[in-house]
Amino acid sequence: MPGDAPAVETDPLDPHLPPYAGIAALESAVAEMPHGVVLRYGALYGPGTWYAPDGAIAKRVRAGVLREAPSWTSFVHADDAASAALAALDWPAGVVNIVDDEPATTADWLPVYSAALGAPSPGSAGKHAAATGRPASNARALSLGWKPRVASWRTGFARMDVPVRTD
Repeated sequence: MPGDAPAVETDPLDPHLPPYAGIAALESAVAEMPHGVVLRYGALYGPGTWYAPDGAIAKRVRAGVLREAPSWTSFVHADDAASAALAALDWPAGVVNIVDDEPATTADWLPVYSAALGAPSPGSAGKHAAATGRPASNARALSLGWKPRVASWRTGFARMDVPVRTD
């Protein structure tokens, strides 16, 4: 749901997002289990994801379809998502956000991602566009002992093994 502070696990999910019904049902069912943990992953990036150099988002960026906007994204590298799943086997029941330490708006991350891909700089959605979405907090996961190996998408995007474009 919209708010000024980063979203925490006790905040309700945004019912306007497409997967809301399924995720809400999953969280409700798991809440009835004595040891169930639900991991709310941020946007996964890394090998085999939409953000991989050959992924769907990369293709959209290279095609110039994505624009800078003030919409929020909380990322998590696929390796960190896997380490959180393993760590969660020992966590108490409940919901845990699994995101890196630096939520960002599209206006922040898209130019960095485009540069990492060797793609042209994206255009802007306009200076007066309203911020949408909300960053997510990883404070609970950190308190449970999990720490992302890739603390920021900035580092993760910069490490992408992408050949330099020559066209």
